[in-house]
Amino acid sequence: MISMDEISSGITGAYRLARRDLGGLAWFDISPTGYWRSFWAAVVVAPAFLVLDLITGGFGEDFGLRQVLIQIIAYVIDWTAFPLLMIVVADSLDKWPNYTRYIVAYNWSAVVQMAVLMPVAVLAVLAPGPVTMMMAQVVTIILLVYRAYVAHAALGVSFATAGGVVLLDVLLAGVLKAISDRMMAG
Repeated sequence: MISMDEISSGITGAYRLARRDLGGLAWFDISPTGYWRSFWAAVVVAPAFLVLDLITGGFGEDFGLRQVLIQIIAYVIDWTAFPLLMIVVADSLDKWPNYTRYIVAYNWSAVVQMAVLMPVAVLAVLAPGPVTMMMAQVVTIILLVYRAYVAHAALGVSFATAGGVVLLDVLLAGVLKAISDRMMAG
């Protein structure tokens, strides 16, 4: 189990990185235990993710046990596939020593990202229109830049390489989403 102090430290580190403060890295527990506990960020953001799926129609028209199971399994795979892929990427970039620090920062940064994304998504559903669409696009770009900064800071790579890591993450998430959407329809 994870303590509230550990959750608070992880979120504080992620928030400080969002402010471009490299001191945020010191807030992360990058021990093997800290690595595994950083996946508790998935539990922290799960309720907001569920709300986003509900308000955006992510469960499809036939909301039932099948859709819930598909979404839960897809959520778990999404949270584990990228860290697994990053083992190979970090090793090929000669950044293996920074792998744990990056995944811990990456996981906790999801909490900050959801805190920014959630109000915009709710607003887009409640008041759809060009202004909210533009706002959602701007927030998406800001969050992608934040993710690249986390990769740059925690992995110790150039901004171009960090952008490539984020692109890889986005592509992997897109493939997983397409698979789960197809399963939801079938």
